[in-house]
Amino acid sequence: MKKAFVYILCLLSAVSCIWDPTVDFLTEGNWDPEVRESLVKMMIRTGKGSYAVFDFDKTSIVHDISQALWVYQIEHLRYADAPDHDFLDGIPSTEDEMPGTGLSYAAMGKVLSAEYRALKDKLDAGESMASVRASDTYLDFRARMHSLYTAMDEQYGSWVAYLWQPALLAGYTEAEARELIQDAINEHLGKDKLAVEQWLSPDGLWGGDVERGIWVSPEMKDLYKSLEAARIDAYVCSASLELIVEVLACDPVLGFGMPAERVFGLRFVPGETIIPEFDPAYKQPNKEGKVDCILEYMAPAYGFAGPVLVAGDSNGDVPMLTAFPDTWHGLIIDVGRSPESSIGQLAAQARFERNRGRYLLQPSFERF
Repeated sequence: MKKAFVYILCLLSAVSCIWDPTVDFLTEGNWDPEVRESLVKMMIRTGKGSYAVFDFDKTSIVHDISQALWVYQIEHLRYADAPDHDFLDGIPSTEDEMPGTGLSYAAMGKVLSAEYRALKDKLDAGESMASVRASDTYLDFRARMHSLYTAMDEQYGSWVAYLWQPALLAGYTEAEARELIQDAINEHLGKDKLAVEQWLSPDGLWGGDVERGIWVSPEMKDLYKSLEAARIDAYVCSASLELIVEVLACDPVLGFGMPAERVFGLRFVPGETIIPEFDPAYKQPNKEGKVDCILEYMAPAYGFAGPVLVAGDSNGDVPMLTAFPDTWHGLIIDVGRSPESSIGQLAAQARFERNRGRYLLQPSFERF
């Protein structure tokens, strides 16, 4: 009789935890009220045995962690092998002309290497970093790095750019790279660090606007915690290098405290030091590859069911936002993508359905 009574109490407790609408899985914060309501209902009605998948840059965090590392390396001149390769690792054909410049990638690389060595010589001679950064050589170096990135993104697409930025870690051991990434996070993390800065060369020929800073909003931290409280496992599926994402995603104080086995990003081939080549044995999570990554490394633990929640912000996230018929919601972080783009069309659907349908549109937390 006693055992039966205890069983009934446990059953009633379990039912109340699953269905009680007063359970506050997600604090209000700066959530759109309809988005928050839909997410809470989803958490209440799914729960144990479910999982959620998040893009990282501009979705889980504000701005881009690879960009923050790229800026940090430029501003601190911290490279290992990159100068020896003229900063050109990952570019398909270095003899191609950079669009609209009349200069080949190879020629640009030689200028960058020469400028980098001149800057390092100044530091080695005892000149301060502040003084070095004020020099025309440095201003030209950082502006040319910006133009190089812009050119390859325009000419070859994001896949090449996704390789080139982390390829600047070439030659570091994993431990050295993690230390460098942590230094970049420490310098760039914080809402007050978010900014757009103009990098122009002294002659005005190179450079452009550069996004600075990264931030983990309280709302997104709370969403990750609320999913875990609702017994929904959270994963990251990012087109940034996995090593870079892990440092912040797994940090229990600055990031989300995620277990490393739930963080998936681009992977280089293994080696004693970082080799800037994608691992062909791994499902690289870029665009449609994100769906392959989910099916290969996440879904098997859940009976091959799709994630109940998928979150993203860009066209590269559309395949995983739309692939799974059993996904309850696709959470779209509105960072101002074109209405004509694939992600813009999903955002329009969310607006039309007033965040009551499959897709939910949440303004970027940078705006608050």
